[in-house]
Amino acid sequence: MDGVKNKNTKTGNQAWRKKPRKFAPKSRLGCKTCKIRRVKCDLSRPLCLKCLSTGRTCDGYSETPLAFQTEKTKLDATDYHKEITSRADSCDSDSPGTTMSACVPKQLHSKYHGLILQNLGSFMILPVTGSGQAEAMCFFKDISIKHLNEYRPCEPWRNTLMFFSQTVPSVRHAAIALALIHRNYLDRHSNGRADEPSSFKDRLSDEAPLLHYNRAIHLLLNSESGDSAVITAITLVVCYLFTCFEHLAGNDVQAMEHLRGGVALSRNIYNATWNNCTYDDVQSSGVHAIICQVTEQIRRLDMQAGMFLVDWTPANIQKIFTSHLALCDSTFRSLDQAADHLQILVAQVMRLRSTQQQMFPTGTMLPLPSLFKDTVLGQLETWSSLFESLLQQGSPAESGFETDPLVSLLRLQHTIAWTLLSVYGPGREMDYDSFLPQFQQCVALADKVAAAHQRYSGSSRSTFTPEIGFIPALYIVGAKCRHPNVRREALSILRRQLIREASWDSISTARVVERIIEIEEAAAGERQMVQCMEQIPVWQRIEALSYIHVPSGQGAAKLGIAYTLCAQEGIQTESLMVERAESLIMSNNL
Repeated sequence: MDGVKNKNTKTGNQAWRKKPRKFAPKSRLGCKTCKIRRVKCDLSRPLCLKCLSTGRTCDGYSETPLAFQTEKTKLDATDYHKEITSRADSCDSDSPGTTMSACVPKQLHSKYHGLILQNLGSFMILPVTGSGQAEAMCFFKDISIKHLNEYRPCEPWRNTLMFFSQTVPSVRHAAIALALIHRNYLDRHSNGRADEPSSFKDRLSDEAPLLHYNRAIHLLLNSESGDSAVITAITLVVCYLFTCFEHLAGNDVQAMEHLRGGVALSRNIYNATWNNCTYDDVQSSGVHAIICQVTEQIRRLDMQAGMFLVDWTPANIQKIFTSHLALCDSTFRSLDQAADHLQILVAQVMRLRSTQQQMFPTGTMLPLPSLFKDTVLGQLETWSSLFESLLQQGSPAESGFETDPLVSLLRLQHTIAWTLLSVYGPGREMDYDSFLPQFQQCVALADKVAAAHQRYSGSSRSTFTPEIGFIPALYIVGAKCRHPNVRREALSILRRQLIREASWDSISTARVVERIIEIEEAAAGERQMVQCMEQIPVWQRIEALSYIHVPSGQGAAKLGIAYTLCAQEGIQTESLMVERAESLIMSNNL
């Protein structure tokens, strides 16, 4: 028996030798070490984790052709991919209570290979199931799209959004979700709803936007394989729409997660697209031109996020800033190019302030690095000179510069950034009083931009855009300009019409400015209004302030604020009630 047992054991131990070893196919994207070993590489950067886990030395990666760069982009967002996959597996795709914080698909439809923007007419439009979806798509086309990039309208980008929403199911459902929640947002803050079609109003339940939102995610995660460039283009478009969706829903944390996902996807294709497809190649065809368009939109939102988040650092900000120190040909060719350069400078100003303007128990702030500060100030002055030269050129293709709202907006953002950086530093709060002419100019420019916005929107009801415009500038005027009339003019513009710019909304911002005025002018007493800036002593001035929206259900909105006073220790905290926006708009229209 023992002999039989040993024989069977020996046979079992050698059974694996009967089948030849199956080698994995040679990887085109793997590291050099895994290619030699003919094993599957996990494609981690900069070194392969499979090599490191086995104690081997990873020899790195070979240069990959452009055709494979989007594959690397997908793998840069592995964490987001795992998160969205795990959440999708844990719930039904049509569940109304589920939101995702990333949008990286495994694979997408192969039939969208080679989509070209100019060929819209030759593609079949997807059918609509039900009149509700048709009306939502009309709303997306007529209302939502024109506000998504209101401050810098771009017809090719709008055409791209409509093209994808009409031909790609995942983008279509993302667009419908955005249109529905946008319509709900406008209805909540409008004066009345008597002019609405009752059938459409009844269909706009809170669950409807999320149903289409989750359907878009489901389609992204469970579709067939396709061309990697098309996958990247579709994913970035959905990521952009999801960012807008979450801002409208008031889920700013989720919105920024989507934006981070989009930034991760576009980081590796930045050099391949941005350097070659900015101003001269906007009209070019092909998938890579579309990737260029959506990457540019996401890059702008990434830069602008520093205007409302203290701990947000735009991707590759230092590299981008360095590459823009020497302006191309020492001239601007268009307003768009000037706007892109200014956006980078403003992002640097806010980054410098945010990294140093941390509130300490002592109420003190660290000084900025003087060399870098002087460099940015010099770049701001260079930008202003080149910008005014552009306006004086008066090229026939871009005539009417002075009537363009973007000109006023750029001047506004430049002036406020230059003032902030010029004055910022420990113990310099009183120096803001010397910049009264700049603050007065900012209020006048913001008034022009707000008036242009009201004409553009065509009504006095609330509007939304994911772009940053004039609200942060008016907030800075209200917080740092102590002239009683100027800061109240800024407050009046904020209260004129409800507008939401990403995480900034005019009503909450106005309430914070009101509270700043109350605190700083309290020394004069309730019966006496401050007549001049000098009446506000330094110890009564707020040096740094931050605020956060506090969830409060269906009741009045709440804001939590924290601030420090000059020359005083400790951080003060308060809770503010914000009146309902619809009541405010009603009173303003009476």
